[in-house]
Amino acid sequence: MKIKYRSLLALLLCAALLLPAVPAAAGESYPESPHPYANGETNVQRYTCPDAERGVFVTFSEDTWVEPYEVRFITIPKDHTELTIGDVLSHWVRSGDYIAILDAERHTVGTYSGDELAGKTVYVPTAAFEILLDADSETNGYGYRVTDVRAAAKEDVRVLTYHDGADGLSETVIAPRTEGGYFRDECEFGGDTVLRDGFAFSGWSTVPGGSVVYDPGGDIPAGLGDLDLWAVWTPLCLQSDEVLSFSNSSWYFERGDLENYFLSAEDYRAMQLNLYKTYGLGPVPGPALSIVLATYPDWEFRGSCYGMSAVVALQHLGIIDLVSERGVSSLSEIPADDEMISRVNYYQSQAATSWLTEEKAYNAGSAVYRAQLQKLFESISNGGMALFTFYPEEAQLDTGHTVLFTGAYTRADGSHVLVAYDCNDNWTYLESEYESRFVISPDFSSVTDDWDDPVGAFNWTDSYDQFIPFDASVKGSPLIWYRALLRHILAQLETLRVMFTRLNVK
Repeated sequence: MKIKYRSLLALLLCAALLLPAVPAAAGESYPESPHPYANGETNVQRYTCPDAERGVFVTFSEDTWVEPYEVRFITIPKDHTELTIGDVLSHWVRSGDYIAILDAERHTVGTYSGDELAGKTVYVPTAAFEILLDADSETNGYGYRVTDVRAAAKEDVRVLTYHDGADGLSETVIAPRTEGGYFRDECEFGGDTVLRDGFAFSGWSTVPGGSVVYDPGGDIPAGLGDLDLWAVWTPLCLQSDEVLSFSNSSWYFERGDLENYFLSAEDYRAMQLNLYKTYGLGPVPGPALSIVLATYPDWEFRGSCYGMSAVVALQHLGIIDLVSERGVSSLSEIPADDEMISRVNYYQSQAATSWLTEEKAYNAGSAVYRAQLQKLFESISNGGMALFTFYPEEAQLDTGHTVLFTGAYTRADGSHVLVAYDCNDNWTYLESEYESRFVISPDFSSVTDDWDDPVGAFNWTDSYDQFIPFDASVKGSPLIWYRALLRHILAQLETLRVMFTRLNVK
């Protein structure tokens, strides 16, 4: 689970700023907290430096210290026995103290705990600033003491103007020239985050409509002067309302005391009739596989990520139309009821044969692995979408996960990024945040998931013929299967041809 600490800190800061300010101690020129500060104390000091149009540098004493701050997200089973997803009490647990520095518009310059401010100088882009010390009920310390406030000179700073590149919005930020600067993690204008549905923010360009020159969160080289930066947006083929509103959790999928794959009688029969499950005349799929799949509803539930990704892709491509069937305006409006869960599980069952029909690579760094990653990236870059099933280790075909790639771009450092709908973190896609991104190395030799963990074996497809069900009216006809199998073999041969061509060139 991805946890956003900044949201909680923002709430605490807003609450604290509503309290009356505590004046600086008598006779002191600069802000200073009590020494030691009290447990449970919220202390706000404000200061304005005259003639500081370009901001100020604020220096803190060497003995500045507060109890180290920590925020944890914990889950406790409701019945205090075995922990199950969706059957827990979840809440934030905060401990420790922190110091926050805010500019004149109450934008957070930074938050600090422990000795992070000891002897340090912090740049604030406005003449006025506030220092907030917020303490919990345990363990206090010295607090902080400002030893110097200096107005920034022209040669100390640079002016950065951020343009959103879409709506004509812009924001000017003053950053210290001597220490470089830090690009914003997101496009922020007027304090509000600019989100574009169907477009993932991928970095900054130095010209309108240009390619990525600086990645989000990157440092500005210290030698550069004033800059105009334009946000670069990567188009996604999938909109936010085209994904499912529920996530890949047993909370939605388990029915009563049953911890297996729920299927309605209709979907179970459709699964049995599907060509990829029962009617293959050759060795793939054969009788043994058919017998295994006949027991599919009794398998222990281990997730329906493949099914959820497939449903979203098939709806977008018009191969299925659950939206019209259910009388809603978008896929995200369909609830996780029995009918929907059964349909997802129907497509999830096809994960058992996906490895037979999809592109695949076992060992990272191999020529086949590189060729497959490059082919995958090019497919998404050209506006396609691909199911991607991956495993944590090489040559491993168990304990995997599936996502749906919907957009692609290249970073300033040459690495390649794939933007994904991940049903484990579906709310980020629903909210147009698009946080799930996989990164391929510049030479296509490796790929990491959105937790920065290396991907081992994988299989993928941008062709969805395998999901077209077998027509029972032409019972036993193998033509559809053999045509699909032939296309797959030809695609594999083409991949091998490209691989050997590159090897000969080198």
